[in-house]
Amino acid sequence: MITVLSHFFIKDRDRMEDGSVRRAYGMLCSIVGILLNVLLFAGKYLAGVLSGSIAITADAFNNLSDAGSSFITLVGFRFSGMKADASHPFGHGRIEYISGFGVSVVIILMGVELLKTSVEKILHPERGFCRRRSWRRRSASSCTCRIITGKSVPGSARKP
Repeated sequence: MITVLSHFFIKDRDRMEDGSVRRAYGMLCSIVGILLNVLLFAGKYLAGVLSGSIAITADAFNNLSDAGSSFITLVGFRFSGMKADASHPFGHGRIEYISGFGVSVVIILMGVELLKTSVEKILHPERGFCRRRSWRRRSASSCTCRIITGKSVPGSARKP
């Protein structure tokens, strides 16, 4: 996907020895990661809220933290490419370390919030609202999807 997008968005995309081309690839990957992770967050959050599942909701927020991480990485790429100036005579390349630290802080904060929510759900459980018919429909649709995937993807249904 990135290869196709690089045809449209990166000038001189084959000159990987050029720092500006590498930076452009990093920025493109970050932007695509942000967009896809936000879409995944929206879908999984909706599924988690509708089903009342803390696991699906936690997975949604994992995708949101990935989008945040990609944003921090994007900012890091942007700043690290700045030229040296009077207050930064050696350039801004070390900003990548700071952006990596920012990503780790976001991940730790998400983990703490999910831990608090999980403990709260354990201490004060809520009754689920799924019916037997809905479980049967989900099982049937899951089996149907697996059969279709097994028949349509070459080599996926081979026996060892």
